[in-house]
Amino acid sequence: MELAFRRWEPKEIPAGAPFAKLVFLHGMGGTGALWRPIAAFLEERAQILAPDQRGHGRSAVSGLSTFHPLDFGNDLVETLDAQDFHPAWLIGHSMGVRSACAAAHLRPDWVQGLILIDLGFSGPAGGGLGERLAAFLEILPQSFPTRTEAREFMTRNAPDPSMGQYLMAVATMEPDGRLIFPFDKESLLKTLRVAGDTSVRDWVRELGKRGMPILALRGALSQVWSRADFEAERALFSDLPSVRFQEIEGTGHGLPFDKRTEFLRTLEDFINLPRRLPTD
Repeated sequence: MELAFRRWEPKEIPAGAPFAKLVFLHGMGGTGALWRPIAAFLEERAQILAPDQRGHGRSAVSGLSTFHPLDFGNDLVETLDAQDFHPAWLIGHSMGVRSACAAAHLRPDWVQGLILIDLGFSGPAGGGLGERLAAFLEILPQSFPTRTEAREFMTRNAPDPSMGQYLMAVATMEPDGRLIFPFDKESLLKTLRVAGDTSVRDWVRELGKRGMPILALRGALSQVWSRADFEAERALFSDLPSVRFQEIEGTGHGLPFDKRTEFLRTLEDFINLPRRLPTD
């Protein structure tokens, strides 16, 4: 299916100008709107597409029953086709890692490279938090009467503080003061169940053998992608020079938002985008 999306780009793009196309894929529970602070520092030098993935935001349509990474990848391929938005760099965070890998597996000729942020290549969609994340989602209400009640619930129940902060960031306030989450909870639970039986490692290896530039980033404090699993993956891909692994210190699963400046610098250097960084 074609996904709802946000799009940011320069006001004018001269004919033949080499503006990079960047696709940002949010994690579980998020929407494309999360990437606005990142896009703000890139939109004068790149064309940016940030979809709401299936089960999320404006793509939380009824009647969806399958949530395999290939379903997410097919959605992205259809959207890129409809918007003529390829070849592009795919930047996936958390659940978005698998969507990016699936889309690249399906249409490698449409993908210039991958930046994969803080999720291992196999195992639960929540990585090291998989079972606890599923249990948390089971008890998570779809809305809260007030922001204060939502924050207290996250403090008591979120399997990792970054998860609670993330969900508070994506929630929207209704006119009556209720806090609403922009996703279908059952869709998230189905995604978690399927992900436990799915590995994208073979797709990453297949793409690495093609010479596709791939950067796997881990927040050094992450509880989602453990250091042991990160180092094991690094060793498995040591024979493929186009696949790089890098840790960012002082952050965990919220890496692209908690360390925005460092993340932007890393992205710019990896895709050879002319640098323009925030001063703070």
